[in-house]
Amino acid sequence: MEAEVSKMKKRISLAQYNEKYNQDLANFSLSNEQVQFTAMPAEVMEEAFQNPNKYPVVILKDKTPVGFFILHKNSEYVEERDASRTILVRALSITMEHQGNGYAMDAMKALPEWVKQLDPKINEIILAVNEGNIAAQKLYLKAGFLDTGERKTGIHGLQLILHYRMR
Repeated sequence: MEAEVSKMKKRISLAQYNEKYNQDLANFSLSNEQVQFTAMPAEVMEEAFQNPNKYPVVILKDKTPVGFFILHKNSEYVEERDASRTILVRALSITMEHQGNGYAMDAMKALPEWVKQLDPKINEIILAVNEGNIAAQKLYLKAGFLDTGERKTGIHGLQLILHYRMR
C-alpha cells in the first residue's frame, strides 16, 4: 500500500515496513535535541513487530527511507475515545541528512489517505508531542492537526494531544 504526495522537486511515499529497509533504518541519525523527543526506528521496531496493533511505516524519497513512524491502534492515548475509530502516530523521525526538505510535512499530508487504506473505519488520527518540541508542534499544526487543549503527562514531560479529523 503506497500513497504519494507530489510537489515540484519533492516526491515521497509511505510504505509499510519491509525487511529491505533494515540497513537504512539502522543507519538513521538524529540530533541530540531530537533524540529526547522521539525514538530511533531500531529502538521501536522490535516491539512493534510483537504488537498486532502497531504498524511500522517508512517514509520513502524515491526508494530510499528518509523517515519512519509507527501507527498504533488501541494505544494508551485512546482510552476515552472510540478505539476502533482512532489511531495514534508515534515515534516520527526524519534522518538528519534528509531534514529540512519538507518530507515530514509531505508525510503528514499523505497520512490521512494512507490510514483510510489501512482501515476505512478510522476517522481520527491523534499524536502526542512534547510541550518543549516547538518545531514538531508547528509541523503538525501546519499539517492540519488541531490542539484542543488536551494534555497528558508522558515519560519526558507534558504532552500536547493533537487531533486530525478525517473526512
